[in-house]
Amino acid sequence: MQRSIEQAPSWPLLLGLGLYAVAFLFGPQAAYFPFAFFLLLSMGALLVLLLHNALSSRWGLPLEPYLYPLARLLPLMGLLGLPFFFFLPELFPWARSGASLDPVLAHRSPYLNAPFMLLRYVPFFALFSWVLLKLRPGEHRAEVGAWGLPLVFVAGTFLSFDLFMALEPHFYSASYGPILLLSAAILALAVSVALAARQGTAALLGQAQNHTNLLLALSIVWIYLEATTLIIVWGADFPHEVEFYLKRLQGPWDGVAALWVAFFRLVHLAWYLLPALGRGVGEVLGFLGLGLLFAARLRG
Repeated sequence: MQRSIEQAPSWPLLLGLGLYAVAFLFGPQAAYFPFAFFLLLSMGALLVLLLHNALSSRWGLPLEPYLYPLARLLPLMGLLGLPFFFFLPELFPWARSGASLDPVLAHRSPYLNAPFMLLRYVPFFALFSWVLLKLRPGEHRAEVGAWGLPLVFVAGTFLSFDLFMALEPHFYSASYGPILLLSAAILALAVSVALAARQGTAALLGQAQNHTNLLLALSIVWIYLEATTLIIVWGADFPHEVEFYLKRLQGPWDGVAALWVAFFRLVHLAWYLLPALGRGVGEVLGFLGLGLLFAARLRG
């Protein structure tokens, strides 16, 4: 397994770097989307690996050849994120001229400013890289998982505040980071399960029940956090927070949101709860994984 992980093909990485460079021709906003997607995918893979090590379980062994290459993209994603610091006003409302006239942005300026953001950004990715060095494919390192999982989760939460929640001029929610990291973990787990299901190995099929249970558990926690956040924000009725949801229900997006809730969450939960699927086969796991891949990234 160690050898198969180390010999992961390099052409997807080269293709991704090429697309990233081309995207900058259309502006930093165009390049920021693929950067954000693969950053969350790699961060989710690291979280799943840490959970796997912390539990000293065997469910993650057939997924390691897919999780480790994804998690090892994190240091590279940190380097690829540095050029965006030259385009902060084009990405973040708090960095634009006149932001001090906005009372909400002015209140957040001691935290949301370029020097302090960079000062947080570098240690976060240094931490991710250091934790990755402590993990070994094919070995259970329970102590690394035990202290690494909370550290990475906390660092990832604050990083998500900086890189993603700050894209909104006024919205703030303490649960935004955990929701995004849960989405990232579900995304990485779904991708790895879907890729592993193509092989249909005995090791994977033997852990199908555990993969199903884990996807179910993470999905339930994600739904709970998302629903309670919506209830709290809507109940508080602060215009600067409610606008986050209103913008995502305008035009065709209200129909997309309804489809997302009705199918890619509720239907998946129903599938998880069927005993026959708990014993699963590769095709079923692949379907669930690809469906969650789509569902996890619809949140925006």
